[in-house]
Amino acid sequence: MVRPLPPADFNTLTLVTLVVFASLLSLVSSMCAGIALAQIEPDADLDDLMGGFEDDFEPFEAEEPVDQTPTWLAGLPFGEWIYENADLSGSIGAGAVYSYRNHKVPHGDEIGQTTSYNNITRLDVDGFLQLDVRLPYDWKSRAEVVGWYDFIYRIKGRDQFGGEVIDVYEWQVDTGEVYLTGPLHKKIDLTIGRKIVNWGRSDTFRVVDVINPLDNKEPGLVDIEDLRRPKAMLKLDATSGAWSAQFLVIPENRYDRNPPCGSDYFPDKTDPAIGCVSIQRHGRSDFSGTPGLAGKIDGRFSGWDFSLYGGYVDETSRVIDFSGGRLRAEANRFGLLGTGGNWTRGAWLVKAELAWLKEIQIFRFKRGVPLPAGNDEDRIDSMLGVEYYGRDNLTIVIEVVNRHLLNTPKGPSSTLLTSKSRFESSIRISRPFFREQINLTALAVGFGERLQNGGIVRLLGDYELTDAWKAEAGIIFYIGGPEPGLGVWDKNDRLYGEIKYSF
Repeated sequence: MVRPLPPADFNTLTLVTLVVFASLLSLVSSMCAGIALAQIEPDADLDDLMGGFEDDFEPFEAEEPVDQTPTWLAGLPFGEWIYENADLSGSIGAGAVYSYRNHKVPHGDEIGQTTSYNNITRLDVDGFLQLDVRLPYDWKSRAEVVGWYDFIYRIKGRDQFGGEVIDVYEWQVDTGEVYLTGPLHKKIDLTIGRKIVNWGRSDTFRVVDVINPLDNKEPGLVDIEDLRRPKAMLKLDATSGAWSAQFLVIPENRYDRNPPCGSDYFPDKTDPAIGCVSIQRHGRSDFSGTPGLAGKIDGRFSGWDFSLYGGYVDETSRVIDFSGGRLRAEANRFGLLGTGGNWTRGAWLVKAELAWLKEIQIFRFKRGVPLPAGNDEDRIDSMLGVEYYGRDNLTIVIEVVNRHLLNTPKGPSSTLLTSKSRFESSIRISRPFFREQINLTALAVGFGERLQNGGIVRLLGDYELTDAWKAEAGIIFYIGGPEPGLGVWDKNDRLYGEIKYSF
């Protein structure tokens, strides 16, 4: 048995963290000072600034280096071909999260014990690699690997956390997109492998975007575009003028990565004497069952476009079922018919999505039954959004979503665990500064038609130190509400930051 390292004195941990962030602040300040000095006296005489140079000075023009295959690679089999057709890129970063509101949750494994989430709750390094290879006949392949390691569990002591928390948060190595794609015909392309397919027009919500699962282990901290997990599929794309079509065959069952029992984001924060309920899962991914099917048709015209969607796929979130004396998380297949469109005029863009979801799993308490049971219900989801693009690249996006259950039974025979009609709304404001080196974004998400069910506010800024280096920092506030999930996150407010090197 591997013995965990003893927990570090938090004063030492805090001091080390402050030194790191102070060094980063000093670096940023020095660079800003250099930029400021370069802009002093913009009206000064150019001849004075160039004093000491002869008038007949002729600049040296260096010859462009010849792009040659490195010697070590040229000596390998197919080395020349690899150098000309393979591109390797990626990034490595380090990040930290500071939870400034102390709170405790039931331990994931030990009944009667709690886990304290306060001060520094994440101190990780993460990496990403992407290999693109150009193949004959206009085919190409892509392979991605992502991973991270969080040192905070070794620093604070791994025994302070439940086993599921360690499994999800301490470290992961996983594949990203891995696929082969190319033309079957001049107007038909085939893609085989793990792929991300974005069907949605919304920046914050999902209505017709139902194909890929999400990484939700830290809800609200990252936008949807960075949360999608690829799924194995066969994808056909066809184009003809302003029209295009897409057809998907999806053999893989892959699900959202959600906060586990014992996490500070786990929604069931019950009495420690009771503990939290651990739900048996059927693996992280599998290829059992009938493949899912989905497709869409797009029409793109001057100033507007629209899409039609259809599918018979699994929900990206597992549904809960009570069988054999235990709770189980299983797959649930549903049908989708939807449409969406954009309309632009000047600096304005109006977008809309509408989806009919058939046999979505909804939880309800039935009379005489102590545990909630899942029922298949039909639902109409709709989204209306407006985007404004102003001066200096100012962007304002407002979106409103309604999710309305159909044909729900009336009377006291059963009680839904969710509202029959739910509203979700968001506003996002972003603008770059200092020649687009600094980007600031404010996002507010509210739940309920009067925002009575809580919300999330996130403020984020990123600074491009160089072409390769980028730093970002932000703060997120969780506004509690009466519903399970968001209502118990009101003490999860946190500061976060990251510095990343891309190559």
